Amino acid sequence: MKKLSIITLAAVSLFPMLAEADHLRSSHSYRSGPSMYLFGGVSASSFDFDRSDYRYSFGDGSLSNITLDTESSGGRIGFGFDFSPELGLEFGYASLGSLSGSAISNGSQVLNNGFSAGRVDMDADVDGVFLGVNVHTPQSEPVGLFARFGVYSWELDGTLEDSSRGGKFTVEGTDPYAGIGLRLAVAENASVTLAYDHYLLDDDESVKLSANTLSVDLVFSF
Repeated sequence: MKKLSIITLAAVSLFPMLAEADHLRSSHSYRSGPSMYLFGGVSASSFDFDRSDYRYSFGDGSLSNITLDTESSGGRIGFGFDFSPELGLEFGYASLGSLSGSAISNGSQVLNNGFSAGRVDMDADVDGVFLGVNVHTPQSEPVGLFARFGVYSWELDGTLEDSSRGGKFTVEGTDPYAGIGLRLAVAENASVTLAYDHYLLDDDESVKLSANTLSVDLVFSF
């Protein structure tokens, strides 16, 4: 939660800039709507993944004392095209960060190709590409709101290791994402956005989790 708190404090620090945005409204003539834009930034991620989810995805019935690290950081970069002053199509790459867990196995399933007795560790990273739409107030306004949604083609790559062996695994899927945010113009063709997004990550077989991100992005219009 520390990373989320840092981003939240950063967001609060943006509010004094609203007065400057109002000044921009009167002193600059904004285009009615840029046709294309580039965006990218950093995010704080929180995975919705508890002990029962860990047992479902990585357990064999022998695990106890499960501890999880579900807080991480990531980033995104993308390209957008505005069809109208209120609607855009965007695509790009997003990293949701890392997810890790550890547990103790009693070795009861070792004869069934389960974990050996002792510590079991899992570490994984989540990233992928997205395609979606962005519904927003006119880009000509110095301060605006937006909502975005689409599909995220993701991949969970990681390692799983017990006291006697280790290996790599990959799980992938394509699921929806959605988010809302605030846009603040800082120059005629540049703005800063603060957004909250929810990503569903469910391959229907071995992984059931989701991720929530709080992000700050720079957007350059042309």
